[in-house]
Amino acid sequence: RQILEATPLLESFGNAKTVRNDNSSRFGKFVEIFLEDGLICGAITSQYLLEKSRVVFQAKTERNYHIFYEMLAGLPSQQRQRYCLQGAETYYYLNQGGNCEIPGKDDAEDFRRLLNTMEVLNFSMEEQNSIFRILSSVLHLGNVYFEKYETDCQEVATVVSATEIRTVAELLQVSPEGLQKAITFKVTETQREKIFTPLTVESAVDARDAIAKTLYSLLFGWLTDRINKLVYPRQEALSIAILDIYGFEDLSFNSFEQLCINYANEYLQFFFNRIVFQEEQEEYIREQIEWKEIPFSDNLPCIDLISQKPYGILRILDDQSCFPQATDHTFLQKCHYHHGTNPLYTKPKMPLPEFTIKHYAGKVTYQVHKFLDKNYDQVRQDVLDLFLSSRTKVVANLFFGHAQVMARQRSLIRRSSTRTRRYKAPTVAARFQQSLLELVEKMERCNPFFVRCIKPNNKKEPGLFEADVVRTQLRYSGILETIRIRKEGYPIRIPFLVFIDRYCPVRGLGSGDTLGVVAKAGSSWPYPCCQLFLKEQLYQALESKRARAHHLAALTLQRYARTFFIKRRFRSLRRKIVLLQSRARGYLARQRYRRMRRTLIKFRSLVHIYVNRRRYLKVSTANGHIPVLRRQELTRREVVDVTHLEIPAELMGLLEAAAGERVPHRHRSQPLVSPRDGRAVASRCAAAAREVNAGCVVLVPPPALQPDPQLTLPLDINDYPMAKYVRGHFQVRWDGPGSSAQCPARSVPGVRGRTWLSLWQILRFMGDPGLGGTQETLFGNYIVQKGLSVPGLRDELLAQAANQVWRNTNVNNEERGWLLLATCLSAFPPSAAFDKYLLKFVSDYAFAGYKPVCQRKLMHAMAHSQLGAAAARTFPPSLLEWTANRRQASMALNLHCFNGVGSMVLGRACAHPQCLAVGRGLAEGWRGWSVAMKAGAHWAELAGHDYVLDLVSDLE
Repeated sequence: RQILEATPLLESFGNAKTVRNDNSSRFGKFVEIFLEDGLICGAITSQYLLEKSRVVFQAKTERNYHIFYEMLAGLPSQQRQRYCLQGAETYYYLNQGGNCEIPGKDDAEDFRRLLNTMEVLNFSMEEQNSIFRILSSVLHLGNVYFEKYETDCQEVATVVSATEIRTVAELLQVSPEGLQKAITFKVTETQREKIFTPLTVESAVDARDAIAKTLYSLLFGWLTDRINKLVYPRQEALSIAILDIYGFEDLSFNSFEQLCINYANEYLQFFFNRIVFQEEQEEYIREQIEWKEIPFSDNLPCIDLISQKPYGILRILDDQSCFPQATDHTFLQKCHYHHGTNPLYTKPKMPLPEFTIKHYAGKVTYQVHKFLDKNYDQVRQDVLDLFLSSRTKVVANLFFGHAQVMARQRSLIRRSSTRTRRYKAPTVAARFQQSLLELVEKMERCNPFFVRCIKPNNKKEPGLFEADVVRTQLRYSGILETIRIRKEGYPIRIPFLVFIDRYCPVRGLGSGDTLGVVAKAGSSWPYPCCQLFLKEQLYQALESKRARAHHLAALTLQRYARTFFIKRRFRSLRRKIVLLQSRARGYLARQRYRRMRRTLIKFRSLVHIYVNRRRYLKVSTANGHIPVLRRQELTRREVVDVTHLEIPAELMGLLEAAAGERVPHRHRSQPLVSPRDGRAVASRCAAAAREVNAGCVVLVPPPALQPDPQLTLPLDINDYPMAKYVRGHFQVRWDGPGSSAQCPARSVPGVRGRTWLSLWQILRFMGDPGLGGTQETLFGNYIVQKGLSVPGLRDELLAQAANQVWRNTNVNNEERGWLLLATCLSAFPPSAAFDKYLLKFVSDYAFAGYKPVCQRKLMHAMAHSQLGAAAARTFPPSLLEWTANRRQASMALNLHCFNGVGSMVLGRACAHPQCLAVGRGLAEGWRGWSVAMKAGAHWAELAGHDYVLDLVSDLE
């Protein structure tokens, strides 16, 4: 992945928009991918001749390198302010082409992908920051302008935009004065001193551009080395190398870079011709094959014209670069002098600074402006010293590495020289020729394959195919000669043993033997020395026969394999079918047995019913009673018949135990007692409860207490009628008593099933004629416990109880409903969304005596509404609370202190220990008090946030 991610990084820094390509590679790239056991284990990337002049100059409709535009479009505003960056149109190095955008290219998105690439390649944030600092400084350098003034009878340059100088110095962490001197003065070193010579405006611009080009080229080389260190192979291995190099260029203005690019293409074309034509034909001769040589265009004379010693064009350029007084004009005159008679070299008819070379791809005219400056391209020692002192680690390392390279070259030249002479730095042309020779040597050690890129048109438009443009490229690239030599020659070479081993399956396919197949193909059969040469047609015929043989063999293998798998699947399927049949027959037999058993039980039940009924009728007739087949009217407590509503099994057992009797096999939907004996059982239960709890709850005269001023009705209570709440929250309108047996009053998410059961229990509590005494208390506490256990069910219980008492015509039924509502309010408060509506309902429709009880409980709950669901009790109400609610009375507790003082404190259902302490008159010092209850020989103690009556309920 790191090898793949290196490609977009190098493309951003090395590709740019040109006249003929929106993503043209402006450097040569040679990538060696190393393989170990078939897996990629590393890679090495080499780069050649980066077009540094593009950093400071672009032709019309062209752009600088992509990275500048991507950085300006993708950097966040905070980082752009840190680097003092603006839009691309404001920088001289970016706006010379006239258009800063490419249709279809999103520079911001490409920058985000570039940042992801840097993370994959392990670039630290400090390194990324340094890269963006260098790129920003290059842009600001382009905006440094000069003006000329005269001093000592000569024109010198002075910096106009000092702000840009300070910005560049701050970004690169160097001295602003030193940077300004580096671009406005030339330093000459003597044995004793340094002489600073002021530069003209043109020379100052060249010095400024030279620093910008040096910064960018060193940064590009550092990125390449950084990637190579990350993905460098650990050991020697086989490799596949890919050469991606610029194509032949003929622009409106061709300079030194185009000469080097076209020279590289000439050399690669020569290498292509030698591989495809010369070595091909030499092998035919060596193998004693009759062959007529095919002529091809040899471009070696053009290569000699450019690079041969001692008077090749690049050699003359290197010699001129060594003379201080040499100029572009003297270089051009020497080229005219030495090559004026060469048929591949053409002088201009007018005295223009240009010359023309006839390349393999056509004639190209080169303008010699600044050839010597571009070829020299050396970093001055004062500039090198300035950037070596940078406080930015990456900048200092870039120039330190460059200084080391120059020092090594200087030492090698001195060691190789027989006498002491002045050091001359290698020129760009010399370095490029050396790199090209090394590249060709690497390619000669490999088995090369050539991929030719053909441009369909010169307008950069899709779907446009210009035949003349394509034909010209096919002709000068040697593709037509390649096709001809492949057609007339023997492109397929196979050793004899490999041939026999490969095409042995062909024998027996209707052609006799292998030689019979070759004879049948109708081609001439040469007699080579060591290997077999085949025509393309014959090779395709043999391959077709071989593929046919392999196809038949594969079909045979598949046939046997499928037969095996089908048989195995059939056996497995048969075993499963037999097993399934046996299981199905057993299941059907068991089902038939259960149906017969249920039918027999029903039959026996009917027989027993018939016999028992006859016996009962006989007994009843003998005693003179007429059997009651159905109940004709409801008891005085019933509004509707609720005895069919189910009661949970656990509650049924508790109720039966509380009634002092156990009725076996009683159905949960049957009445607790028979309708005829309901009142008698209720009276017996009440009497038993009074006997059991005699002396536990007694009536006492109330103490004198001050009214609580906080317990007042809200001023906006009239804005909360229950009808408004019903319309907004209830699923159905209120229909009065008994209506909720069909549908829940409210929608409670997550507790739907519990809602149904709780509603049925409320109806049964209010209307069951058999409830009384302890059973009534148990039943009510069971309903309250459901609300304590499920907080989401509390509002539903309160709302359903209110629904059952509204417009209830049965006084006894309504009274029990208000008792249940008051008991629920003793245990848990309504939600904040429901409390005012319920308070309004209680204030308007409360049963006689229950209005102040319910109002007091609701207002106490609203005063502590900030506790939310945590304000609820832990246990259901105690016997004291039930008794107080039935009689609409207040509760009082006997409170004894350990100093022997005792008193009676008026309490609420939800009183904390501190509330009781305040009731004793400890309004200021109640903190630290605790309440304990003695039950026999055991003591139980509360925390400050527990409820006092929960101790009593827990004990009961």
